[in-house]
Amino acid sequence: MTTTTPLDRLAIWAGIVGSMVVGLGAVVTGLGYVGKAGESYSPLNHFVSELGELAESDLAAVFNAALVVGGVCFALFMLGLGVAHAGWLPNLYGVLGVLAGIGGALVGIFPMDFRAPHGIAALTFFGFGTIAVGLASIDFVRRPDPRSPAPLAIVGGAAVVSFVGFFALLAGETGGLARPDLRPAVWPVAIFEWLLLACIVLWVFLTALCWQRATAAR
Repeated sequence: MTTTTPLDRLAIWAGIVGSMVVGLGAVVTGLGYVGKAGESYSPLNHFVSELGELAESDLAAVFNAALVVGGVCFALFMLGLGVAHAGWLPNLYGVLGVLAGIGGALVGIFPMDFRAPHGIAALTFFGFGTIAVGLASIDFVRRPDPRSPAPLAIVGGAAVVSFVGFFALLAGETGGLARPDLRPAVWPVAIFEWLLLACIVLWVFLTALCWQRATAAR
């Protein structure tokens, strides 16, 4: 029987709390959002980072603080997950997860008003975060146990698909991440960015919950 360590417990609660903070922060900020054109926020045609834009979002500080907390928690969660599973693959996704978490926290520190550092931080989080989640999901399929059942790989796989879809659509955008003068009612690139974030957050929450229940059952 595997012994539960203090790092395990820290990682579990970091995963649960961090994912809830990001989700709640997004909902609260989105409800209070009024854009330049007087529009309400919608994940169907607004980018994630617009919630944290100081010049546009009245509750930007709430969302940015949630990202800082969520990023730190993601780093702690992935570190603990990698150590708990042991081996070269867990070591790899643990390190990548820590880097992604640092990037996520920096997204909150440098909102989209600061284009260059924000872009680097966001790419670090989404890039390393997706790879880490994908590799961990592969590990769950290879070596399933009560802490990390194989079906979690479905959500991890959805994150990878969303990542590919987001960047494929982004490559086709002539203005890149720039908002068009006339915002479409449904903007696929924005939807896929939200799907990517939602899949990563949901994967962390479900993985942490399975880990916590397996630990409590010992």
